[in-house]
Amino acid sequence: MRRLLISFCAFTQVFLSFQELNAQEESSKIFESGNIICFLGDSITHGGQYHEFLQLFYATRYPNLKLTFHNCGISGDNAEGMIYRLDKDVFIHKPSHVFLMTGMNDVIRTLYFEGEASNEIVQNRKKALDEYKRNIDILDKKFETSDIRPLYLTPSIYDQYSKIERENNRGCNDALIECSTHLKKIAKQRNTTVIDLNSSMKHIMERELQNDSLFTIVGKDRVHPETTGHFVMFHEILSTIESPSVIAQISIDLNQNNFIKTKNCVVENFQVSSDDISFSCVQNSLPFPTNKAIDKALSLVPFENDFNKEILQIKGLKNGEYDLFIQDIFIDSYSAEQLKSGVNLSTQVNTPQYKQALDVMKLCEDYRKTSYQLRAVPFIEYKYLRDYSGDNQLQGKQIHLNKKLKAIEGKPYHNYIKKSMDAYVETLPKQDSLNKQLRKVENAIYKKNKPKTLEWRLTRRQ
Repeated sequence: MRRLLISFCAFTQVFLSFQELNAQEESSKIFESGNIICFLGDSITHGGQYHEFLQLFYATRYPNLKLTFHNCGISGDNAEGMIYRLDKDVFIHKPSHVFLMTGMNDVIRTLYFEGEASNEIVQNRKKALDEYKRNIDILDKKFETSDIRPLYLTPSIYDQYSKIERENNRGCNDALIECSTHLKKIAKQRNTTVIDLNSSMKHIMERELQNDSLFTIVGKDRVHPETTGHFVMFHEILSTIESPSVIAQISIDLNQNNFIKTKNCVVENFQVSSDDISFSCVQNSLPFPTNKAIDKALSLVPFENDFNKEILQIKGLKNGEYDLFIQDIFIDSYSAEQLKSGVNLSTQVNTPQYKQALDVMKLCEDYRKTSYQLRAVPFIEYKYLRDYSGDNQLQGKQIHLNKKLKAIEGKPYHNYIKKSMDAYVETLPKQDSLNKQLRKVENAIYKKNKPKTLEWRLTRRQ
């Protein structure tokens, strides 16, 4: 579609500007507005960030695509435990999609070690893998009979490769690769999406270890990805379920009657003089904000190139340096040659749209923290109150939990479980108010994330 724009320069000379519009808002390849998405997993989901990154991406990239995210991870869980709690902890949300990731606890990491294993250990390893496969098959059948689309995540990597000073359950990731193979088999049979986290993380590990033998993509425990690992997981998920796209693109050719081509945005009120260009623009998306915590991840995966392009391109400018202002805020200076090639504004932290995206990021962080707080209840109830047969009063449950806690005195995870039990007691009476807070934050996200019409100005330096 072409639209004729009449532009008046400062010298009252009239220019004819043609704009080729692609203003239609881009849509997600997999989700629709109103979808409810659950993330079913173990501690890597329970305390993880990959789902927070996904929420932030969809909130900034598709502002009118309102999605609801539910963290359904439980520390220490396995596929058997997920079957047990599936109806009351996952299906109760009436999800349209469920991301499933398990395996790290299913394979029983303590069965793996450096050195030769006895026949008994070998048999126990096989037994654990067979049990995983049976339970995955059960979960798959449950998804098949429900109106829910599963997305299978292969287990994130167990770092048996780095030379960090930490006990190495060598062979554990080989077992996780076998888990991955089974998931891929099921996905192929059912024509279901599988996202191969393990292979992508292993590839990065092998590449980076060539230069640094202490490199790890997960934490120092060889198991739990930190921010870097979670961002890498997020990138792999996006690369599988979405196609690379731009936040927005403005291409202006002054040599062709000020021809303007846009993508995922609309440009209006275009004015040009010998030294200045100005226009108003409303983008359909916001940039994905980044911070120092994910700088390392950005050096490992091509996220900026794949999913975070906000391009301004202007051809036909006089040689020289040009200052870019948005809403009268100085953004940066660019040469005519740079602008001819196109500059990516997505990492310019002082643009109004980036600052708006930072506000959305803060809300997504709040959402994750509240979700994590709520997970204290199912964690304790499904892991430590599963065999409780008393009344539903908190006092009786506390007595039962204290007995459980006493039984694990001296164990390395004792303090974590005690802290979790304390969180359970604190959170249980506040569930309703916390869920209301969660919905309040979600609504705030979808109010804050709407792009605004902004005034752009490019001025040639004298």
